[in-house]
Amino acid sequence: MITIQEKFIPIQIDQEMCMRCERCMTACRHNAIYFKDGIRLVNYSNCKACLACVQVCPRNAIEVTSVTDEKVLTVKIEHEKCDMCMKCVEEDGNFCPNHLFYLDKVRKDDGEIDGIRFKFTQVDRCQGCLQCELSCPQNAIKPVKFEK
Repeated sequence: MITIQEKFIPIQIDQEMCMRCERCMTACRHNAIYFKDGIRLVNYSNCKACLACVQVCPRNAIEVTSVTDEKVLTVKIEHEKCDMCMKCVEEDGNFCPNHLFYLDKVRKDDGEIDGIRFKFTQVDRCQGCLQCELSCPQNAIKPVKFEK
């Protein structure tokens, strides 16, 4: 299975743009960002490229760059692999750290879960973090991409 670190260059920090508000540090659930002598630093072994820091930065001083020139067009589920374990939505109900995609349970008439499907909010804002793909232990979630 691919890891998030294999898909991304570590976050890039523009120290001149940083206003030292510490929002990034607070948003990071992995304790990857810290300050030392007024400089924002990153513990890259802790960074999971979840993009929480990027989303909360009011000055756009943090950037994560994909190693590939791919853009996600949509996300599909390989239903034959999906065992509906729901691990992809376990943590907060949304596997996408940017809340661009979410899952909708398809139910039978009796209420039993029959499958899952994706709902999209703003696919054009996808930064290609691949958290959707990595969240599935069965490798059933596949971002559909094109190369530039």
